Amino acid sequence: MNKKTNFLIFLLAISCGAVVANIYYAQPIIQFISADLHISSNFSGLLTTLTQIGYGAGLFFLVPMADLYKSKRIIVFLLGLTILSLIGALFSTNGFLFLFIVTIIGIGASAAQMLVPLTMKIVPKEEAGNYIGKVMSGLLIGIMIARPFSIAVTEWLGWRIVYLFSFLLLVTILLLLLKFLPDFEAESNLGITYPGLLRSMLRVLLDTAPLQQRAFYHACIFATFSLYWTVMPILLRSESLDFSNNEIALIGFVAIAGALLTPYIGKLADKGYIYIMTNVSMGLVILSIFLLFFVRDHSFISIALIVFSGLVLDIGVAGNMLLGQKVIYSLNPSIRNRLNGLYMTIFFLGGAFGSWIGSYSYYQFSPEISLFFAIAFPMLALIVHMWKGKGTSHLSTMA
Repeated sequence: MNKKTNFLIFLLAISCGAVVANIYYAQPIIQFISADLHISSNFSGLLTTLTQIGYGAGLFFLVPMADLYKSKRIIVFLLGLTILSLIGALFSTNGFLFLFIVTIIGIGASAAQMLVPLTMKIVPKEEAGNYIGKVMSGLLIGIMIARPFSIAVTEWLGWRIVYLFSFLLLVTILLLLLKFLPDFEAESNLGITYPGLLRSMLRVLLDTAPLQQRAFYHACIFATFSLYWTVMPILLRSESLDFSNNEIALIGFVAIAGALLTPYIGKLADKGYIYIMTNVSMGLVILSIFLLFFVRDHSFISIALIVFSGLVLDIGVAGNMLLGQKVIYSLNPSIRNRLNGLYMTIFFLGGAFGSWIGSYSYYQFSPEISLFFAIAFPMLALIVHMWKGKGTSHLSTMA
């Protein structure tokens, strides 16, 4: 692979991570933002919810547009919109205005899911898994680094500096994409309208068994991932564990290393080991939650279990997500962005459910009940995958 291609893949990876991180910056620092902007406790949860709603809307209504129009133009528009929104967040003094701004930030973040499919237009198909893995490493590192980064920066410099950093980073990325990202043509048939595009998505979902399966699998996996990172900061701050914000941030940073293994999983996918590696990825997610049942205090053993759990979780989640994309990107190129939009929307809904059920079960019942939910989701996915994967011969190497 030549230097230009490697640079483009690196640029896509960095861009994806920087864009999607904006969805997660606010989650662990809600109390600081709410106090500063006088947002009541009844509405503070909307800081996370509205960002996720905006992102989900972007995934469903905007990402498929890249099948009709040149994706670079849509990406540039969404990045510009996000940059303007970050300026608004940086200088906001009104709580309700800030809630509107984070919704727009969520919509703009959907640009990341237009960047990932471009990998297929840059690299040979037989090496797609490896290079999608590299781009996905960037995206997943952005997701994983956002929370500990915002905790650490807020602790030292205040929450507004988080948005200042994101603003400067996205301006740099926008300039790089304008200069270096090729203006690829859309691959869809001419003549279809945008309303027709949206109507076609239901048919795409109903007619595409691999999409249905992979979206279900990762909805379960991402539910556990979201539950984990919703409950863990609360659990670690509890009286029995008594971790500081800086310690929680450090654990989050260390766990990011798991996402760096994604390209190696991609190479195995390129060699046809998708079924086996899917089972392995799901098994790793189950193991990551199982380890947490043995965390009881602030001892060295407990810290080691937490760190190892985070590493294993990230490897499993990143691997399963990549394997799903490897499958759906190998399908009809003319509907690739609709496939990706549906895939992301469905598993994102799984993640939103995981966040809710994790928080609800933690406060209404106990941390152990939250962990039982966290382990049940990947167990269900693994059972269905072992049944469907073996029973569907034409998907034996893909599903």
